[in-house]
This record gives sequence, structure tokens and C-alpha cells, in this order.
Amino acid sequence: MIISPLEALEKHFGLTEFRPAQLEVIENLLAGKNTLATLPTGSGKSLTFQLPAFLLPGTVIVVSPLLSLIRDQVQKLDSQGIAVSQIDSTLTDKQRIENLASIADGEVKLVYTSPETLASKDLLDVLKSIQISVIAIDEAHCYSEWGHSFRPSYLSLPLLCRSLKPHALLALTATATRKVASDIRKAFKVKVAEHIAISPTRDNLSYHVLPCLSEVRDNQLVSLLSKPNHLPAVVYAMRQEQCEEIAGKLSKQGFNARSYHAGMSNDPRKKVQDAFINDEVDVIVATIAFGMGVDKSNIRSIIHYHLPKSPEGWLQESGRAGRDGLDAHAYLLACGDDIIPLTNFIRARELKESTIRSLLDTISSQGKTAAIQPYKTRVDLEILSSTLDVLLAKLELTKLIRYSHTSWRYVTMWQIFGRSFDLNDYPKSHRKALEYIIKNSEGPKQEYYRYDLEQSREDFNIAPEKLYQTLEDIKQSGEYRVRFSGWRKHYKILKNVSKDELREISQKLYEYHQQQLADGEERLKEVLRIATTKACIPAQFEKWFSVPPAKRNKACGKCSSCLEEFRPRKLPRKKETEINEQHLEEIQALLVKKGRRLNTPQKLTRFLCGIPTPYNRHFYLYKHPSFGLLEDCSYDEVLAQSIALL
Repeated sequence: MIISPLEALEKHFGLTEFRPAQLEVIENLLAGKNTLATLPTGSGKSLTFQLPAFLLPGTVIVVSPLLSLIRDQVQKLDSQGIAVSQIDSTLTDKQRIENLASIADGEVKLVYTSPETLASKDLLDVLKSIQISVIAIDEAHCYSEWGHSFRPSYLSLPLLCRSLKPHALLALTATATRKVASDIRKAFKVKVAEHIAISPTRDNLSYHVLPCLSEVRDNQLVSLLSKPNHLPAVVYAMRQEQCEEIAGKLSKQGFNARSYHAGMSNDPRKKVQDAFINDEVDVIVATIAFGMGVDKSNIRSIIHYHLPKSPEGWLQESGRAGRDGLDAHAYLLACGDDIIPLTNFIRARELKESTIRSLLDTISSQGKTAAIQPYKTRVDLEILSSTLDVLLAKLELTKLIRYSHTSWRYVTMWQIFGRSFDLNDYPKSHRKALEYIIKNSEGPKQEYYRYDLEQSREDFNIAPEKLYQTLEDIKQSGEYRVRFSGWRKHYKILKNVSKDELREISQKLYEYHQQQLADGEERLKEVLRIATTKACIPAQFEKWFSVPPAKRNKACGKCSSCLEEFRPRKLPRKKETEINEQHLEEIQALLVKKGRRLNTPQKLTRFLCGIPTPYNRHFYLYKHPSFGLLEDCSYDEVLAQSIALL
């Protein structure tokens, strides 16, 4: 029996009415219209693709970059008795095979996966064999090069989605400027009329900007968290070590607080997140690594301890409060001291055109195929992780290279106590290689040894990929401990280019990179403008995200501007640190000991400004007591001093 969306809403989700724009999006999908939905955090985006699963024949595919969101939504839907499955990197081989089989049999209504996993052959083969009702692309702003969190893995999605021939496609994001929305619509074949957008702010959320000097921030934070109905709360900080420090101070003040950041291993992070979701922890102090995909509706306040890098980040992170529709608060402890470190982070991403040329030479010199070790490349060329990913993505867009697969270059093996291991169970041609690897791995220098799989053809007449597969089988069997390292990305070279063409490509990439840096600086300036404006704060967000004037709030009536809370024209800040003789003496002493590592102005500047680059991390320079010595000085000033010293 055909039922209406409202009947399905009550039957499957126990709800009696839709939130704004939800029904419009769902009706578009039922009619087979590709749709872009720009809906704020907490507006119920998930329902717009979950409900059509019960109203259309076939399977809904949900593509999300957030493994935590995938896990949480799959668990929640499964507990409701809804046929759901996931295919991503967190599964064991056995789980993956079982899940693929159930999808192929048509038993599953919703399949969650990641952009990277969607491109895998085994999943694509299964999906092409079944009927696809809707493909939902979550965090769709990641597709646009001008979005605040561009992810190269999204570039292949438009082609992959078209190959699966869904009844309709849905691109979802909480925020999109006019340029980002245009990029998404063009890529996923969405008509302008099918872009459904509502204000990125919510009526139940009040925005407050509290200008303050850095020395009073802790007191301000404690005062806010002590207010009635302000817990649970999330406090966002700039750096990992600051999260630990702030959480420690709050704990001493009697708050049940924990820190959360990307520097923690997976298990502790998951325990902290789960404890917060289950109301066992009141305050999470986190970097922006926390929040996306965290399903907790009763967060009462979001506090930005430091200035956000962009309006997108400020709005999206603030929007995690009050998703239950009750009153909630977003605070910004606005201190001008944050401007220099945030600007320095942007400036530290700068590259010389010669660095880009070195990357191109490395790729083009390898012949018809090329392999890049991302970690080694980042360290050798001093390129930040996100910058390298973007440059490789741009090379794919120019049709110079095409990604093919990943592999590991090195392997080490250790015997597991109490486990037997019989080499006779493996191909005869591989036993000699396995014996060699085991012998050297367990020798006196075992902590330094790793076998280079690239040598297997020369050493044992075995193709590296075949030996790797045998080693992977051993690892999965659990008979021996096998550790791979030296992750590589492999590309096909699509066309041969001359030196002049390489020079032209590197110049265009350099210009593009410079524009991205300028874009980052423009975003930071907009944060400062909104933080000091006397105009309604939600209305300023709406203006930045190109909400039509007719749909904008004239005044929310409860933000710092509308309440006429005092704010100076410039954010308070302490006097800028000047480089003095004591600093110079410490730097000279540093160069005597570490001059070999800090032998260029760029390396020295990034070290002194406290930028945790791949280079500084690889050589453990970030642990040196002088790391960040001049973090309160502008990047240009430190760079000029570094050039003079070197």
C-alpha cells in the first residue's frame, strides 16, 4: 500500500510533523529531482534521505566522510529495526564480505559508506547489480575547492554517482557560499530551482561575543559554564595541547571535563565521545576534530575559547548546540591575541613555485605510472598534509594523472607468543622471502628493520603485489604479527608533457595555491568583522552565506548586537611581542645545535612560530623547548629575522 511521507514519518520514526524544508526535499527526491539542500546543523538533514528509503523501491546510498557519523547512525537505525548496513575501512574482511552479500541480496534499505570506499571495485560491482533509489552526499561542501574543508576524495563522486543511475541524488550541507553552491550544483546536475536553502542560523540559538584579554579568558569560561542550563557544553580551542590544559583547569574548578583532539589514539577518543553522548561527561574541550556527526541533541552551550578560522567553522560548530529545539547559547571569547597565530597558520602554508615543480618532476620522471609516499613527500618538500592532497587533486583535474590504488612499501614481522606458524601453508615460491623477512625482523636490530617490498622482484623473483597479498593473508590469519609502513598512492600518467608544459602547470598550481591562501585570510577577516559589528550577528551570517535579502533576519533580538552589549571596534589584545636580544641569543644557540635541521628561513620561521608541520613532527622538533619561541610575533617579521640570521 502506498503511504504518504507524513504517514511514513509517524510509522517509522514516531514523529507527527516535519521540520522546515524537510518535506520539500523529500518530495523532490520522490519526484526524481536531483536536489541540493542547504540546511543548518540540527535541522534534521538525515531524515531527508532516510524517509525516502521507505517510500521508493531500491536502496538508499549515503556517502559521508565521517566514520563516527556512519557508526552512530547505523547503530541507531539498526536498533529501530531498520535494515541498514555499512561498508567502510573500519570493517574486518569477514564483516565486509557479509555486508556486501546482504546488500547484493536486496535485504538492505540504507547503505552507509565513505567517498574513498565508494570507489572500491567490490562495492561498485554490488551496487551496479541492484536498484538505487537515492544517493545522498553528506557534507557536500567538501566537493568545492573554495569550500572551507575541500576534500579531494569528493572529486570522483559525480562520475561514480552517475554510473550507479539512482532515481535521484541529494547533496547536503549546513553551509554554502554562492560560489560553493554553484560548484555543487554543476557537479551533481542540480537545477538552480532545486536548491532548497533555509537560514543557516536557528531561532533557539543565541550568539554572544565577549571581547576579552587572554589573561581573563579562563575566568570568563568558568563564569559561562557555571550559569544555569549551560551544560552539557563543548569548548573549542585552537591546539591540542591547549585542550589538555583547559580541560585540566576546568576539572580543578569542579567541572566534569575531558579533552578531545586528533593527537589522541582512537580508543581513548571514542571513550570520551561516548561518555559525553551518554551524559557521563559535562564538558568536552576539543579542537575542531570533535563534533561533526556527533549525535547529541541536548548540548546547551558551545564556547569558542579562541577565534574560529572562518565564518563556516564558527557557524557549524555553534550549530551543534540546541539541536533538541530548546534554548541554547553560542559564545565567542574574542581576544585579539588569536589573530597572529591564526594568520601565521595561513602564512605557514605558503610554498615556493620551485617546491611545486619538484613535486611535478618527481611524478613525471617515473614513466607511465607514478607512486607517491605522502608522508615522505610532505617531510622532504615541507608541504602540509592538506596542501599536498589539494595539489594532487588539482593534477587529476588537469588530466595529467589519475589515481589507481594504494599500497605499502615496507613490512616487518614478529612471532606471536604461543602461536604456531607453518610456512608450508603458503606458496612454495614465497617461502624463501618469508624466511628472510622473519629472520631479519627478529634479529638484533629488529626495531630498525623493515623489508622493502620493491626489492622482492630482484631478490626473490616475486612481484611486489603478490608478496604483499601473501603477507596480508598472514596478517589476517593472526598467525604472525605483520606491520606494514610507507603508505603510497599510485597514479597513472595520462599524458607526457614537455619541460615547458611542466613549468606552465607548476605556475598555474602556484597561482591557485596563492589564491587559496588569500581566501583563508579573507575568511579570517570576516570572522573579525562579524565579531566587532553592531549589526545582528545571525543576519551577518546570512549575508555571508548569500541568503536572499527577503529571507534574512532583520534582527534576532537576542544576540550581542541586538542586546547592545558593549563591544569595542577592535578586539582587545596585549602589546605585540618584539624580537629582542634575548630571543636572538636563544635562536643563535638553537642554530648551533639544530642548524642542520633548521637550515632554511622557512624551516626556522615555522619552528619559531610554533607551526606543527610534518617536518617538525618527523624530526620531533615540536618537542624542543624553543619551539614556538616567537609564536606571538607576525610570520613576516620572524621570516625577515630568519633570513637575516641564515
